[in-house]
Formats: sequence, structure tokens, C-alpha cells
Amino acid sequence: MRVIVYSISALIFMACRVNAQTNFATLDKESYQYYLHKDYKNLKRTASKLLQQGNDYYYLRMRLGIVGYDKQIYSSAYKNFTRAKQFNPFDTTIDEYVYYSYYFAGRAADAKQFLRSLSENQKNDHLKTLSMREDLELNLGFSFAGYDKKIYVTNPLNYEAIENMTVYSAGLDFNFSNRTRGVLQYSNMQKVATFYSANNPTGTHGNASQNQIYLNVKTLVSEGWEIVGYTHLAFFTTENNTSTFGRRSSSYLELSTESLVGLSILYNGWYLRNRMGLNYSSYGISKQFAAEGYITYLPFSNLNLYSTLSGYYQVDNVWGNTYQLNLELGFKVFKYLWVESGFMTGNSFLYSRNSGLIINNSYIIPVNNFYGSIIIPAQKFSLRISANSSKIYNYSWDLDNHVRINREDLNSFGINATLTIKFI
Repeated sequence: MRVIVYSISALIFMACRVNAQTNFATLDKESYQYYLHKDYKNLKRTASKLLQQGNDYYYLRMRLGIVGYDKQIYSSAYKNFTRAKQFNPFDTTIDEYVYYSYYFAGRAADAKQFLRSLSENQKNDHLKTLSMREDLELNLGFSFAGYDKKIYVTNPLNYEAIENMTVYSAGLDFNFSNRTRGVLQYSNMQKVATFYSANNPTGTHGNASQNQIYLNVKTLVSEGWEIVGYTHLAFFTTENNTSTFGRRSSSYLELSTESLVGLSILYNGWYLRNRMGLNYSSYGISKQFAAEGYITYLPFSNLNLYSTLSGYYQVDNVWGNTYQLNLELGFKVFKYLWVESGFMTGNSFLYSRNSGLIINNSYIIPVNNFYGSIIIPAQKFSLRISANSSKIYNYSWDLDNHVRINREDLNSFGINATLTIKFI
């Protein structure tokens, strides 16, 4: 009897082994067919069955990685390629796929750091031709905005009836070291307006000019994490009036400087990109302390579709607290065309955004703003063309008693363009 039981058990065990091997062979063949047809959905489903059975192997991971990469699902590609590398550490093609998974997902700093982590023996012929650093970039910008204006016969307070504003900029993105990258930008703003003040209550029509210098230093501290320090300086001339014994007066021009310093922490993941920052500024007659945050969601771990929610909150020691909220959506139309659009609402003035790159050191308050851009990317250059429409509040400001009155609800419309040239 005991012999019969042992015999039956042995037969059952052998049958299970044969069935498992047959099932593995069938699923492996299916996965290969799905790989050939680039059927990521069914390949992933079949691979899940194999993994549940404890069958994890090099060719399965390579199939998942390559199809995921071809479908631009870079998080999946990265995960499977790094697992395949554990099975076959000598396959240098895997490292090329990992590098470009980072790069095409918009994580250039991580791609370059990964490249630097490889020895020359670990690189294939193509990887050996790539630079260890990010590309040098030249940015040229132009923007123009036209404004509705309210002209007063007399106004003894500080008020600007702006007609238009033009900004020219030129900047350079460069490398301090392998991990540290800088941005240096110069811009010149020209403002055409009628300017009112206590010394000039009837107003003077003219042109005001302002020069600005922006410096940003960004360091990669670990995979996906960067720290950014930045400063923005604005230079312009102001007219000061002096009196002698209360009877005679004269005026002279004086160079004025306004400044901003800040620090941000960035995280670049496959599906989420975050930025949190603090900055301190000295604009106008007051000081400002502000916090800024961005969160970008990439549902497919690529740049084909993304949305960004951002917020800004500022404490001003003279004018109180203000805020801004933004919501943006961007998507790829085809290889050489992206579209972005967004909406902003808030009540901030004397503020900065985008890690200090954009400043509004005036008393104009953009309340609502709709904007849209088209982006034309290419290997050696990219072009961004944008348009925006804003509702603004323009007040008359008593800078001595810290009061604002006579709100004007006005509109503005602007266009801007940025050309980025890459020195590859």
C-alpha cells in the first residue's frame, strides 16, 4: 500500500513539473511574440504571469524594457533595464537605454550623472561619444505688452499710466562643474508711460528704462534631487528733489538698485516633479519674504502630457500679504511641436516667480492672466512663442502714508518669444 502511495505522489510531482515547464515555455513564447509586435499591454500581462510563477530572467526584462522605451513609458523601461542589468552586467546596450530613458523623460542632469558613473569599459561605442556635461545654451528673448491706460488731469500720488512695455534679454546656461550648472541672464526693460507723483501732479509722458541681472546656480546632490540658489538685481535711475531753506528746489538723478535672493529644492521623479523655494527681496519702499511651490504631474512618465499646479505666497512688511495660483497644461502635438496653456489668479505685486527669473518690481497688479505657448524643439535649438491676456488693477499709491486708492480695472495683452541655441 505504501509503495502505491509513493508511486502516485511521484507521478503527480512529475506531472506538475512537466506542466510548469510547458506553461513557462508557452508564456515565454507569447511574451516574445508580443515583444515582436510591440504589444506592450499584453506583454506586460504575460510577464506578470511569469513573474508570479517565479520566472524572472534577462530576456523577459529586456523585452519589457525595449517595448516600454519604444512606447515612451520611460519609468517602466528604466525599471526593467536595471533589473536586466543584474542578470547580465556585461551588456553595455542596457546602459545606453538607461541613459536615454533619463534624457527623454526630461531628466538631463540624472542622465549625465549616470553616464559619469560608468567606467570606459562599461560604455559602448555610442556612449563613449557623449559629453559628460549638459550642453552649453544661449537664450535670446523678446517680449512686448500693451496696456489700457487711465490719464489724469492731475494726480498728486504715485501713479503710472503705462502704454506699453518691451523687454530684451540674453542669457547663458553653462556648467560650473560636472554636477553644478549656472544661468546668467541680462535683460533690459523699456516702459512708455505717463508718470505722476507729488512733485509732478500733472504727469510727464516719457520712457523709463531698467537693467536686470539674474544668476542661478543649480547643483545635483543625488539622483533626482537638486538645490538651487539664485539672485536677481535691478538697476534704474530715479529723480530726487531737494530744497534749500524751504524756498529753492532742485532735482538730480540717482542710481537705484533693487534685489532678490532665494533658495529652492527640486525633485525630478518619473511621474512627479516638485520645486519648493523661499526668497527675500527689497522692492520699492518695502521688504518681501515669499514661499513658492510647483508640482508637475506626468501621467505617462514622459513629456508628451503634463500638468503643473503652482502657488506663491508673500509677506510684505508695508503692504501686507499677497498670493498667486497657477494651473498649466502641456502636451505634444507631434515631434516638433508642443503646446502649453495656463491660467493665473492672484493679487501680488512687487514679486518674483520661477526661482527669481521673472520679477515684477512695480505696483501693477495682474489679477487674472490667460496664457498659451507653442514650442518648436529641435536638436540644436528650440523656439517658444507665447501670448497672454491679463486683467490688471492699477492704483494711485501714497508711499508716505502707505495707502492705495482709485483702483482702475484695466486690460493688457502681450507676446513674447525665446530662442534657445544649443552648442552640442
